[in-house]
Order: sequence, then structure tokens, then C-alpha cells
Amino acid sequence: MKVRFSFLSLVLLTTLFAACSEENTQIGGIIMPNQDLVSTEQAVFPVVTRSVKTGAVVANTNSCYLGSIVDPETRAKTTAGFLAQFHVQENYKLPHFDKMLKDESGHVMADSCILRVLHDEYLGDSLATMKLTVQELDTNRVMEENTTYYTDIDPTRYINPMSPYKKTVTYSPYDQTKSTAAQHNQRHYRSIPVRLDSRLGSFILNKYYENPTYFSNSHRFARHVCAGFYFEHTGGLGAMIKSDITTLDIYFRYQSKTKAGKDTIVAGLQRLGTTEEVIQNTRVDNEIPAHMLRADNPYTYIKTPAGIYTEATLPLADIISTRHYNDTINGARITFRTHNTDTPDAFRLPKPEYLLMLRVADMKSFFAKNSLPDNQTSFLARYDNEKGQAYTFDNISALLSVLRQERDQGAQILPTDNEMSRKAKWAAWEAKNPNWNKIALVPVGADFSTTTSAIGTTTRTLRRVRNAYGLSSVKLEGGAGNPIEISVIYSRFQK
Repeated sequence: MKVRFSFLSLVLLTTLFAACSEENTQIGGIIMPNQDLVSTEQAVFPVVTRSVKTGAVVANTNSCYLGSIVDPETRAKTTAGFLAQFHVQENYKLPHFDKMLKDESGHVMADSCILRVLHDEYLGDSLATMKLTVQELDTNRVMEENTTYYTDIDPTRYINPMSPYKKTVTYSPYDQTKSTAAQHNQRHYRSIPVRLDSRLGSFILNKYYENPTYFSNSHRFARHVCAGFYFEHTGGLGAMIKSDITTLDIYFRYQSKTKAGKDTIVAGLQRLGTTEEVIQNTRVDNEIPAHMLRADNPYTYIKTPAGIYTEATLPLADIISTRHYNDTINGARITFRTHNTDTPDAFRLPKPEYLLMLRVADMKSFFAKNSLPDNQTSFLARYDNEKGQAYTFDNISALLSVLRQERDQGAQILPTDNEMSRKAKWAAWEAKNPNWNKIALVPVGADFSTTTSAIGTTTRTLRRVRNAYGLSSVKLEGGAGNPIEISVIYSRFQK
């Protein structure tokens, strides 16, 4: 443990407590009595970290991933697919039944029905040949709105085994049938079309005329018309796409009139999309090489999606030792620096933009409840590429105070307990709560809203934090025999 001291007056403490010095000083001693002086002390403690396999994470997302790719640096393999429902807009309407073109039996007839997986981002080989299989979901086994789903979701629980609408197609992320200009001029121009049997389109159209209330909202639509589709990666290696929306396009014809009043046949299109209003669940399968989780690695990993997180054990026993038991913790700063690697940038996955620090015990509940960092037990840090190539959490003192209070209350520490008694009680409680001082660094996606005041001041507000589902990987300093450091600032009244 490294220690530095300084003595500040109570009046100046709020302003100056973070500016620690190697020297001892007393400020304000001439005008204030000694009993009003506050001493501050800075100490540095080692923090042990390790890599831990993440396992399944909350799957609900507004972006879906499809494909299979191997990390060229670590050789970890990630395969992803997704299940998605379709959103029905308010006031959904089709032309009058009498105007629709019908078959010989009098049923409305669709000309074609096409699923389109629209995407504008991908990682890997743009020309890799990939295979996609789509299967209709079951209206009798619908994904429920108030249920938390995870990335190990079992699609067979929701697929309709009797549905005839199953199709397999091949694709590459970069559509070579389109011109370069067309590919780059429209954000969502790239798409994976899956041409389904037109009977599905006819079925949906006729359901509307049988009972329009089935189309009054997405909830009823999923339970009476179409529950959605499972998009499964079934072949190929080398690319992963990110899709913000998938559409179900139904083409039909109906009778109309020209401006001159003549009868004519018009082509119509009804488009249903996978949006934030409905459930989209990404399914992830990771093959993590054993070398990434070795206990003797002198570094740790973070990998997405649902791959590896870094766990750190906060040394509370040292931070709140006999010397500091009655001190106030004013500041606690910890930095996780990236580990140097010889792998060229072209062969590395991008680093996670944001890391969330939270207690290991809170990992599932935090995301299941759609929580936001509260700067008490959860904190957000952004990767700083310019200043140190690191993730820095400037002040987690609130977390240390929470842990201290939890341990004291759980161990039933009394004001009259001496050091020996406290240590015995702490040891007994810690044995029953082994993860009490363990924190996790979890890669996340952070959504912000921006507002501009009347005088032009811009404010960014954190709106949502979710597990990061895109491909990313970073190696951090730490691991076996290579602890990182936490810098703690204390204050106490002089006696």
C-alpha cells in the first residue's frame, strides 16, 4: 500500500480534498482552532482481476445480429440469429374488400410475400457466402411482453412445426447484384430478401377482412395472425451483420380509378416491420477458447456478445483497515488500461465503447429491470483512446461506502467491538457471502438523448443501457500476478 498525507482545513476540504500532496501541511490553523482541522490521506491498493465467461445475457434488443465469425486475434467463434415479432401500426387499413383482387373461390389473393433483413453494418468478409433459414413462429406459443428472455433462448419452444412457411437462402453482406453507388447512397439499401410462398400473404390479407380487430395492435396480431419468424444462421463462416429492422412485405392488387374516372388495377404493398415496440431477441452461441479463461494469464479479456467479462475483487479489508475504519472515503479512482498487443488493427475486433461497472450479484437484475447507472453501485465509463487508451472510473467511493455498510450490518458489528472482534465477525460473514466485494466490467451499449436550450447549450442525457450485442473484444492489464490499482482518498477530523 502506498500512502500520501496532507492536512486541510474543514472550510477548504470540499474544494481541495482531491489535490493530494506528498507533504504534510496545515491550512487555516492560525484562524481556526486545531479541533476544526481535517486531515486527508491518499492511499493506493492492489486490485486483483480475472476473466469470467459471461453466459447468457438479456436478449431483448432493438438491433439483431445474424451470421458466424471467428475472432482473428483470439480464435473465439460467435454465431448469432434472432427471433422477431412484427409491429402493426395504429389505424392499420387495407383497401375495401370489394376492390381487392380475388381467386376463383372469392378469397383475397396476394401476388407475393417477401421477408427482407435490412442492414447497413457488418464485420468480416463482405463476400462471404452465408446461409439463412427462416421459420414461422407459433401463434399459440407467443413470446410475452413482460418476460425477460436471454441469449440462450430455445427457438424450438416458439417455432410452429406445422407451418409450411420455411425457407433457406444464401447471401453475402455485400450485395454484388447492386451497383456500388446504390450500395452506398442508401443507409438500408443492403437487404437479404427471403421470398416466401404467396399463400402466407393471402392468409394475412384474408385474416384482416375476417376480423379487423386482429390488426388493432401488435399484441393481437401476434396471437391471431402471425407470431413472427426465427432467423437462423445455418451455414457459412466469416461475416456478421447488424440489422436494425426486418420487414414482411405483402404485395397485392386492387381495383381503382384513374384521374379520368376509368377503371384500373393498382399494385399495393403492406409492410410490417420489426421495431422497438415489439419483441426482438438475439440468440448467441459462443465457442470460447480455453486459453482466454486461463487463471494464469497476466491480463484479462472482455468480449461481446455474451462472451467474457472482467471481474475485480475490491480490497475492502485493506481499504477499511484498523487505521481507516473511522475515516470518511472521499474519493476512489480506478483505471483499466488496455493491454498492448502485437496483432495488427486490421485483424482485431473493435473495442467496446462503454463499460459498465456493477456488483457481480446485480448483473442479471440490472439488465432485466432496464436500470441506469446510479453512481452508487453502478458506473459507466467510456473508452478513452487519446488519453491512455483506458476505461477510467473517476470516483467509486459511494460503492465502497455501500460495501462497508453492508458488511458491518450483515456481520452485526457493534460500536463497542474491538478490532479482533470485528475481524472475527467479518470473516464469518464473508465466508457466507463470497461475492460481496466482487465487481464486474460489462460491455454495454449506451443510448443518449440530446436537448438544446434557448441559448444554444447542448445537454446529453443517458436514456438507456443494454448489453452490447455487437462484436467487440479488448484485452486489459491485470490478471494473475499483475494487479491493477485503486487510489483512495480519506478524510478524518484531527483529535
